[in-house]
Amino acid sequence: MVEWYTRGRKVPRLRETRSAATRAVSMLEASQPAGEFATPASDDLILSQSTGMPFRYVCDLGAGRFSGHTRTRDFVAVAPGASPWCRVTDPAQLRFIGIPAGLARSCLERPADDPLDFGPVHTRHQSDPLIAQGLELLWLEMGRDDPAARVFVDSMMAALVVRLARLASQGIPADRCRGGLAPHRSVQVIDYMQAHLDQPVRLAELAALCDLSPWHFARAFRDTHGQPPHRYLTRLRLERAREWLTTSSCSVSEIAAATGYTPQQLARHFRQAFGMAPGAFRRQHQDHPAPQEDDAPTP
Repeated sequence: MVEWYTRGRKVPRLRETRSAATRAVSMLEASQPAGEFATPASDDLILSQSTGMPFRYVCDLGAGRFSGHTRTRDFVAVAPGASPWCRVTDPAQLRFIGIPAGLARSCLERPADDPLDFGPVHTRHQSDPLIAQGLELLWLEMGRDDPAARVFVDSMMAALVVRLARLASQGIPADRCRGGLAPHRSVQVIDYMQAHLDQPVRLAELAALCDLSPWHFARAFRDTHGQPPHRYLTRLRLERAREWLTTSSCSVSEIAAATGYTPQQLARHFRQAFGMAPGAFRRQHQDHPAPQEDDAPTP
C-alpha cells in the first residue's frame, strides 16, 4: 500500500511517509477526497486509522460490505491478500501501516500459511484505546534511528497484532467492549461540534443533546472517544484549520475566526499540535499558492 501511494496515481494525496530503521516497515498519512477508491492486495496486515474529521463511508475489506460514521482514532484492519474498496462521502485524513505478515504470524505462533483472518474485526470500523494510542506512538517513533526507537517499533507492532487477535476472539466489535455513548448519540454530538466550530460550545449544550447530566456525558464521551469533549473539540478545530490551510486561500486570521480562535490562540494551539506555526505549515503543504501572511505572535 505504501508503494501504491508513493508511486501510483494517488501521489497528490500523499501527505507524509515515515519508515522504521530496522525493518521494511513504513507508515504514511494521506488525504482522501470524497468518492470511491480501491487499493491492491498486499502481503502485509494493513491497519488504517482516521486522523482527521469524522466521515461517513461504505466499505468492503474482503469480508463483506458495511457502512458507518467513523471518528478520529477509529481504525480498520485488512487481512493479507484482501483487496479493500471504500467510498467516502466526506474528505478523509488517513494513516496507514503495513505490518509484515511473517512478523504477525510469529507473534501469534501461527504457521506460514495462516491467512491472518481476524474475523469480526474485518467487518466494520473499530474503536480501541490501545490500538489507537499504539498507532499514534508508532507514528512518533517511526524515522528515529536509535536503539530505543527500534525496540519500541518492534514491540508495539507485536502488541497491535496480539490485541487484534484478542478482539477477534471476543467475537464482538471493539467499540462495543466498553461503555459510552450510543452510536447515534455520538454522531449527533460530533455533528453539532462540527457545525459550531466557530462558536463557544459549552459542555451543558452537548450533554443536553444526549439527555445526560454534564458529568455523566463527559464520562460517557471519554469512554467512547478516549478523550474529554473539550479536547476532542479542539482537535476538530485544528484539523479544520489544517485542512483550510492546505486547500483554501483564506488568510490565517480568517481561518482562526472560522475555527473559534483569535490568530494568537490558533498559532499557539497549532504549534502544540503540529510542531509549527500555521503560516509555516501552509508554505510547506499548500497545493495552490496563497497570499503571504505572517503568523500572529504568540502572547
